[in-house]
Amino acid sequence: MDKTAWRARARRERSGRAIDHTAHAEVIVGFLTDIVPPDRWIVVFDPLPDEVDLGPLVAAHPDPSQRYAVTRTPEVGHHLTVHPWGGPTERHRYGFDQPTAEAPVVPDEALGAVLVPGLAFDRAGRRLGRGKGYYDRFLARLAPDVLRIGITGDYVVDGPLPTDAHDVSMTHLATTHGILPVGEAG
Repeated sequence: MDKTAWRARARRERSGRAIDHTAHAEVIVGFLTDIVPPDRWIVVFDPLPDEVDLGPLVAAHPDPSQRYAVTRTPEVGHHLTVHPWGGPTERHRYGFDQPTAEAPVVPDEALGAVLVPGLAFDRAGRRLGRGKGYYDRFLARLAPDVLRIGITGDYVVDGPLPTDAHDVSMTHLATTHGILPVGEAG
C-alpha cells in the first residue's frame, strides 16, 4: 500500500478507538524522568482530536514551563520552531493551539526528547504522519542523541509502513504497556 492508502486505513481503524490518555502519561513520565537529563527540554504537542492528550504528562511536572516545550507551525513554509510550554497561544488553521510568533524560542541544541504524533507507527519505528512533512523536517535537523518517541495511542501496525528518503524513524514507541526501543535504539 502507498501512504495515501495507509492513511485511509489508519483513520478507519483508529476511528472511535478510546485512548487512555492518563495511562500513556504515566508510562511516558517515568521513562522521561529516568533518561532525559533535567537540563534538556522535552517537546510535546497540542493534540488533534484523534491523538493522545499529553496534558496529564505535563501537569505532573512542578514547573512545566522549564521542562516542556511545544512546536509552532508556521503559516508559510515548513520550519517548526520550539517554544516553552504555557505561554500565550493562538489557534492554527489546522485546528490546534500553538505558541504565538512572539514566544521565546527553545534552541534545537537544548532538546533531549521529542514526543511525536502520527497516524500510524510500525514495529520498526517508521511513522506515517498526516502528509505535510513538518515533523520529518524538524526531526532531521536535530542531533542524533535526541530521542524521537512515537506517541501511538496504542495503534502500532505490523507494517512495514512506506517511507520516503526524507522520512525520519523513531527511536522509541510509547504505548500504555511501556516504551519500546525501535530502529537504531532497538
